[in-house]
Amino acid sequence: MGTTQVVVVVTLVLLALLYARAPDDNGDAQRRIGAAESPKPLVNVFQPVAGANRLTVTATGSVDVRNHVVLTPQVTGRVVSIAPSLRVGGTFAAGEQLLAIDRRDFELAADAAQADVATAESDLLLEQAKSDAARANYDLLHPDQDVPALVARVPQIAQAEARLAAARARQRVAALDLERTSFSLPFAGTVTRTSAEVGQLLARGQSFGEVFALDAIEVVAPVSADTLKRLEPAIGRRARVSDSHRTFDAVVEKVSAELDGRTRFATLYLKVTGEPPVPGTFVDIEIDGPVFADTFLLPEAAEQVNNRVWMVADGELRGVEARTLGRTADGWIVAAFDPGDGVVLGAVPGAQQGQAVQVAHAKGAGVHPRAP
Repeated sequence: MGTTQVVVVVTLVLLALLYARAPDDNGDAQRRIGAAESPKPLVNVFQPVAGANRLTVTATGSVDVRNHVVLTPQVTGRVVSIAPSLRVGGTFAAGEQLLAIDRRDFELAADAAQADVATAESDLLLEQAKSDAARANYDLLHPDQDVPALVARVPQIAQAEARLAAARARQRVAALDLERTSFSLPFAGTVTRTSAEVGQLLARGQSFGEVFALDAIEVVAPVSADTLKRLEPAIGRRARVSDSHRTFDAVVEKVSAELDGRTRFATLYLKVTGEPPVPGTFVDIEIDGPVFADTFLLPEAAEQVNNRVWMVADGELRGVEARTLGRTADGWIVAAFDPGDGVVLGAVPGAQQGQAVQVAHAKGAGVHPRAP
């Protein structure tokens, strides 16, 4: 009986072991079959359209003033009137009188200069009359002989003419000083600083404020050397400048002569059409670059590692090295190539050359070229 019980127990144990191992073997087989029949990766593709695409460069810049002009009188005198525009923030027109200096002293100086001219003119007439009389007397006493210069009073006439020329010069100076009692500027501008007040005594050459010309306002935009190269020639390029409220048309007017020593960036100077933004404003800038024919405008999602793209041909992945011509806010401009059945959007995990894939066509992938 004991031996029989042992045999039964051993038999049951062996059956249990066999039963426990059977499912594992079946699972492994199923997994092997499933691996052999795993589905192909599903990729999104789109069909790009070749055409002309314009490179658009975006940058961030600021509105600056090229130069400020210091207000300095050219005569000394007391201020008798000030224009309302001669206040901080005031805007004035070209030739507008900004302030007036007391004219009375300068009018007297002009009158005195006029009197000096009259005196010099009469002295010259007197010397010429004396010369004529001396010549006549000399001819009577010494006919057919040249009249000596001293007898003809030639030096005295020359001296009188010089005194008249000096008097006339002083008259012009007096008239100019009188004109300068009305202070104006030859350009339209805005006042940034002023200390002038009615009754104040201004001295010649003493500053009393500061302004800038409206046409001295420019937009300054730093760009990388590579971006500048893609824009060549940059001068004359059309652009749009936007602040928080408005968008202005602009044109690239100048390019810095050298790169910034710290950032290695070049600087573009843009002239805004119409009323410019307020100096000191930060702005967004969009510059129209060159137009590239026979190119694709690819979405950023199409870019893979090292400027490559995946395209699908006959159900398999094919790698293409795209030749980059520029990047814009709308996409990636590359030279046109054979896109096969479509360009892949997004990353493909474990992608390999020649890998079989399933294709799903993307909707609204931005495949149309942006014509100039």
